[in-house]
Amino acid sequence: MTFSGLSAQGADHLGSEVERLKRVSALDAGNGALIISIRSEIYLDEPLDLFFLREGGDVANESDVIRLTRKQNQLAFTNSTTKYKVRAYQLRAGTYRLIAHGMDCPKIPAEDERCLSDVSGLLLGKLVLGRPSRGYGEEAPSFEIRAGQVTYAGDFALTSRNRVEWSQIPQEELGRSERAVKGLARGPEPVVPEGFELKYGLFPRSFETDAKRRY
Repeated sequence: MTFSGLSAQGADHLGSEVERLKRVSALDAGNGALIISIRSEIYLDEPLDLFFLREGGDVANESDVIRLTRKQNQLAFTNSTTKYKVRAYQLRAGTYRLIAHGMDCPKIPAEDERCLSDVSGLLLGKLVLGRPSRGYGEEAPSFEIRAGQVTYAGDFALTSRNRVEWSQIPQEELGRSERAVKGLARGPEPVVPEGFELKYGLFPRSFETDAKRRY
């Protein structure tokens, strides 16, 4: 399935932004910490959004869906998003499951939906351009946040297969983000079905390669 513009069948919002965590003393009561990285081998000419639904919540309720974003470095001459970008956040306790990814989508894609973008050109008329996007079912990776603990959720990478795949974050990449959660007990490991495990390294694709690609 695909959707374009306001004909999207997914949730009519883009979830809630997540608060960055700079130090343990800033952790609110009832919240836990999250360590996560987002990467992409697809060139991002717009921010890439990953959406996670809290267990027991409703995708139609904006407060039950969190949104994490990765952007291309505009000063870079090549794709900069294959590099790890590890961040620490705080979240209310609960289990969160990956439900979709999208770039420049008006809504959250439902399971197996894609996002298309209508672009008007002076010479070529209306063009329909594919945007990296996909909705996932209940078999997608998930992680649990416990109050007062830190969960290392791993790295979520958008591959050229237009699919988010998971791997561990190398210890040397944790750096400052790990210092932000120093002293917190470690929470549960993420639950990742075998089909979502990243089996190959990321190859940085270019804007020219991905600009007119259909997803």
